[in-house]
Formats: sequence, structure tokens, C-alpha cells
Amino acid sequence: MAVRRFAAVTGLVFLLLGVYGYIDPNGFGLFHLGGAHNVIHLIVGLLGLAAAFGEGYAYRYSQVVGVFYLLLAVLGVFTGDLFGLMHVGLADNALHFIVGAIALYFGFVWSEAAQGARSYR
Repeated sequence: MAVRRFAAVTGLVFLLLGVYGYIDPNGFGLFHLGGAHNVIHLIVGLLGLAAAFGEGYAYRYSQVVGVFYLLLAVLGVFTGDLFGLMHVGLADNALHFIVGAIALYFGFVWSEAAQGARSYR
């Protein structure tokens, strides 16, 4: 249930962030929200909301989002513009790293922890 809630909350946040990026591209003065960045946020948000309807989908969503956002964070550190696709700054990289780490936790560690807890009952 928690992984489905994570997918739903993450999906809603990224969907709202994607829409907000078209309203204010400066992103609260912290983030750089360009066209490609907003499209990615919208896609991740919609996929998260869809994945929240099934436990297996939510786990897979968390795994893919975790790998994707950690990869974005690492690439953002070495290339400030992600190969010309979108500009990322320190706040963007920090957010990508945090989201990626939490998503990986729910995608991989949480599933094992939940199965282990069930076997003791």
C-alpha cells in the first residue's frame, strides 16, 4: 500500500510541477523548468498516477523512476545542460537525487522489507 501511495503522491507532485513549469519557468527561483523538463515532469506524473492503481505497477514505477532520476542527477553534475536538452542547476540535481533515492528505496528495499515483515506474522 505504501508504494502505491508513493507512486500517487510522486505522480501528483510531478504533474503539478510540470504544469507549473509552463506558468513560471523560473520554478520558485530555484529550478530551471524549460519545455523538455516540463514534458518529462508531466510524463512521470501521469505514469505515477496510473501506476498507483496496481501494486506491481507501483513497484516497477518506483524502480524505473529511481534509476532515471539518479542518472539525471549524476549527469547533471557533469553536464550542466544535459547534452543540450535542458538546463539543470544545483537545486535540480539535489531534487533529482532525493527523488531517485527515495524511489529506489520504495522500488527495491521496501518490497523486500514488506515481504520479510509478512513472513514473521
